[in-house]
Amino acid sequence: MRRIRTATVLLGLPLFVLLGATPASAASTTDVTSATLVARGVAVDVTVSVTCPAGMSGSFELNVRQRSGNRIAYGSGWAPLSCTGQPQAVPARVLAQHDGAIFRTGEALFTGGTELCNEDTCEYGQIDDTARVTR
Repeated sequence: MRRIRTATVLLGLPLFVLLGATPASAASTTDVTSATLVARGVAVDVTVSVTCPAGMSGSFELNVRQRSGNRIAYGSGWAPLSCTGQPQAVPARVLAQHDGAIFRTGEALFTGGTELCNEDTCEYGQIDDTARVTR
């Protein structure tokens, strides 16, 4: 009985290592690099630095929240992604909610997610960043 258990562990260990290991190059990174007011705060043009495995494609969704006086300005936007394996700057426009406050210069919270797929798999990432909105 002990030999069977040992053999099972020894045979299963390489399979576990192969299935459990994810190469570091397969990981995607997403960082907000700039945010600029548009149309007196009705929108924010955001540039996101994205590095993802070549051959994957998809999109990211971005939500922005910022204190604006006694209110919270909120908006969302998205942009398509086509991965090259190299860092790339991807622009996205985030529109303020039509019934909410406008964006202003200052710190803002950027949240959202990425969905990247190739013919075999999909990868999902999270965006959680703060950046300064400028004019």
